[in-house]
Amino acid sequence: MGIFSKLFGKKDQNQPQQAEEIIPKLAIDVSQTPRKFQHFADEIVPFLIEKLHEIHILEKEVYTRSRALKNPKEPNQVQPGEDELWDEYAERRKAITAPISVQPTDGGGTTFGKPTKYEYLYNVDTKIVFIMKSVKRVVVELYFKKGVACKDQFVLRKEGEHWKVHTKKYGFQGEDTWYKDDF
Repeated sequence: MGIFSKLFGKKDQNQPQQAEEIIPKLAIDVSQTPRKFQHFADEIVPFLIEKLHEIHILEKEVYTRSRALKNPKEPNQVQPGEDELWDEYAERRKAITAPISVQPTDGGGTTFGKPTKYEYLYNVDTKIVFIMKSVKRVVVELYFKKGVACKDQFVLRKEGEHWKVHTKKYGFQGEDTWYKDDF
């Protein structure tokens, strides 16, 4: 995408701008879920992907704005407006994650960059495993390559009428270990 496209707000043609464009392209494996719960995948997976997509768009926007603030002569120094950008990022990220988190964190993610944390959603090789064994708990695992073969795990719980992220973990494919991560 060229400088004029960035200035005049033209969309990057390489990535979908709506979550609805991503979901049909993702392979969802429901084989570990009893048949009576498999239909929940049509409700829960799009909900989660939509929120991850919103975080991706936010990180992408803030990263672009952060790069624009950088002074090439002082690349490692905090530039005017950078602290405010970080505050805005934390506030906007919290607005996305707090309503869907069982235990919301103070500032949400502590970083943004390129690639974004959830850019793997746009990779056609990303695989989703939907595991539901009871009406109140769901595990959604995403398998993807980001230099190395990685995996993310989201445990969602039903609170009232809404699904909320209870925990988020990450790991590496081929290993059984999961590491706690911030959502």
